[in-house]
Amino acid sequence: MKKIYIVLLLLSLIACSSETEVADDQVPTTSTNVTSEDSTNTTSVNTPEDNTPIVEEYIFDIERMSALTGLEIAPELWLKRPRRVIAFKIDNNINARPQSGLQEADAVYELLVEGGMTRFLAFFLDNSSSYLGPVRSARPTDPTVIRPYGGTLVVSGATGGLIPTIRQSGVPVLEETGAPAMFRISNRNAPHNLYADTELVRSVINDKGYYFLQPGPEPLYSFGNDQTNWEEGAARITIKYSEFTTVIWKLGETTYERFIIDGYAPNKEAVAHNFITQDGNYTDILKTQTIVVIQGPLYNDENTTLPSILTVGVGPVTVFSDGKVIEGTWRRNDITQPFTFTDSDQNAIFVPPSSQWVHIVPTNGEVTWTNS
Repeated sequence: MKKIYIVLLLLSLIACSSETEVADDQVPTTSTNVTSEDSTNTTSVNTPEDNTPIVEEYIFDIERMSALTGLEIAPELWLKRPRRVIAFKIDNNINARPQSGLQEADAVYELLVEGGMTRFLAFFLDNSSSYLGPVRSARPTDPTVIRPYGGTLVVSGATGGLIPTIRQSGVPVLEETGAPAMFRISNRNAPHNLYADTELVRSVINDKGYYFLQPGPEPLYSFGNDQTNWEEGAARITIKYSEFTTVIWKLGETTYERFIIDGYAPNKEAVAHNFITQDGNYTDILKTQTIVVIQGPLYNDENTTLPSILTVGVGPVTVFSDGKVIEGTWRRNDITQPFTFTDSDQNAIFVPPSSQWVHIVPTNGEVTWTNS
């Protein structure tokens, strides 16, 4: 009897050992879902996908964020809200450089004008400058990017008949006014010597009854933190408006730095595009974190015959930030509307909340980039 008991015990141990080996062979080694079962319950453990980016949710708050940068503004600025967007037309002639105040703008738009040159629209909402200029005359493309913000255009004048047309489009225009809001400086030759104090100009605009928006403007395009489908390789960006104007942006530690090749300059080489303060003792290079390039057909304005860029319809858009790039398409049906940006798969393109430099470029202009 004792021998039979020992034999049965040995057979039982061998059977248990075999079952353990089979169970070990069946344990999954590559599945992302591991399941263990017993007679009473089932437990599932999910492992996350490798290298899945986490995108922080972004919702634009019209009360606390800038429509020009997408960034949250300082609490002390809330007391000044609501405010009206003001866009100053700034000269970019070789005799107007270095400009002043562009580095203090909330955002800068660069648009083609006659002679293959460009001029700027310096947008101010929450920021300000006491020394901005040189201020120059309006061009037909200006109201097409100011209108959605409900902004006011500030200029030194315009070709005959253009100012009434801009006003008819729904954009108020403030022409040159007297000191101290706008003033001529003595160390620059006319017409490159008109400067402005943005807050004093704002007071003039308010006195004229150009009422601000309630509660404030919406962005011209969608901001957001999802840049997961962007590509690397955009440390150096070249934007050619014409044979006379080429802009180069080079990525520094945290921002892009601006250089310009002026076809009217003697050497025609890329030079740093600096700004100068009112005291004249400090200069630095113009910088931005994000660059948006909107391309549209070039045409001659019917009333003025001046070269203009069509910004209604459909066209290519390219966005650069932190060495990354995404290409897509812009769309809008009217100048009162914001732009919609989509990539090649019709997914929305979200522009990073940051300082913005927007190029309005002819479709036949050139936009290229490299990683060096």
